[in-house]
Amino acid sequence: MRALYTFILLFIAMQTWAARPQKREVVIDTVCHAPLEVVLQMAEMYCRHFQSCPDSLYQWAYVGIDPPDPKKSKNKESRDAIQLHYKDRKYDPVTKTGDVAIDIYVLGVRWWKDQHLGTHLVLSQPALAPYPLTALMRATYSGSILHGGHFMMRLEPISDQQTRVHYEFSLTFGKVLSAFISDKTWQNAIEWRFVIILKNLLDCAEHGGVLPQDRPSENG
Repeated sequence: MRALYTFILLFIAMQTWAARPQKREVVIDTVCHAPLEVVLQMAEMYCRHFQSCPDSLYQWAYVGIDPPDPKKSKNKESRDAIQLHYKDRKYDPVTKTGDVAIDIYVLGVRWWKDQHLGTHLVLSQPALAPYPLTALMRATYSGSILHGGHFMMRLEPISDQQTRVHYEFSLTFGKVLSAFISDKTWQNAIEWRFVIILKNLLDCAEHGGVLPQDRPSENG
């Protein structure tokens, strides 16, 4: 009877995990008080640094996000529950493609080693109109832990000093990793980081640097 009860609980848990979405994203529409050319420059610089030297992002785009440290992981709901450690990097500035080797830590334990994150940046505009301009960086992953993702900023001028911004940052997790990521884990460990990235990019465009900010609390 105990074995049957355990099996039923396990089956229910598996069904709950299976129901969790594999694709998670942050989508924000806002206005930046800077010329379109400056905002686009920040978007391009973010993508270039992400592709070629991601650790340098902690000096500007990732201000407010501490570098990964497995010792900080406390539980599955903490902001450090899931961490990516960047390793070897390859970047082709002509084709705007990159490859970064990463280790994935969950709760301070390295679950996956030498996963490869490939990226490709495309800048585009409509065929019959000058705007909006779009910076789209797509990511692909080796293995089945992460299926892909993208970073996008779609920009349209409102005036000489104002730009309408549509921002997207998404990740598509493999089934194993998505089973671990509840809504609360997503909000506490990942989502807030994407929000900070946009804020920092807009700060740099508007003020030439990142403004001081309050770090999100552990509970969002």
